Amino acid sequence: MRQRLIPLLAVALSATALTACGSKQEVVTSAETEAIFVSVGPDGGPYLKYQVQISRQLNPGDFENVAAKGDPEKVDAEDSEYLRGLTPQEAALAKRPSKIDDEVFFGVWIAAYNDTKKPLLSAAADGFEIVDTQGEKFEPFVAKDPRNPPNPFLYRQATVPAAVGSGSGVLPEANSPAGASTTQGELLLFKIPQSSLENRPLVLHIKGPSGGEAEVDLDV
Repeated sequence: MRQRLIPLLAVALSATALTACGSKQEVVTSAETEAIFVSVGPDGGPYLKYQVQISRQLNPGDFENVAAKGDPEKVDAEDSEYLRGLTPQEAALAKRPSKIDDEVFFGVWIAAYNDTKKPLLSAAADGFEIVDTQGEKFEPFVAKDPRNPPNPFLYRQATVPAAVGSGSGVLPEANSPAGASTTQGELLLFKIPQSSLENRPLVLHIKGPSGGEAEVDLDV
């Protein structure tokens, strides 16, 4: 099991309240830890909620070497699947031996929830960004066809179904490869220099397709 224990208590840095159906709904736009729902949308809504399921460095190993499959010292079978379908250029990592600061793959698995009564479009892949404490910014891999990435685990912009009854509309869908995985989220795949992983907290910024922003401190 790769998922880390989720803190039972977490503090939301900023929140506002709005009145809906006679009750107040908290709209959180900044969170100090993963697992907290953050809301993204134009002023006054409608808001789509996002939850970071987990974030971690990937260890695909020598994933292009078929002979290495099954050898845990050379390739992580699960992580190699997350790179399936990428071209050699897309999967290439920068090597900086003089600085001992090679790029590594870093993944953020995220889910979107719709509590409204109408379908809402999720953020585009290029609507996400990681920023470290030195101000360095990193954007995730974006497929040539953003709504049809090369493997079913990668994040794709899509319409999140409307809520039905007391249940939220959710992406990824539970019966999809991403939804049925241990992370239950779609993967935002980043390339980050090893040194930047030490510049914590890494902050994930989210921009909605119709306005609004939120941020989450990643539990690196």
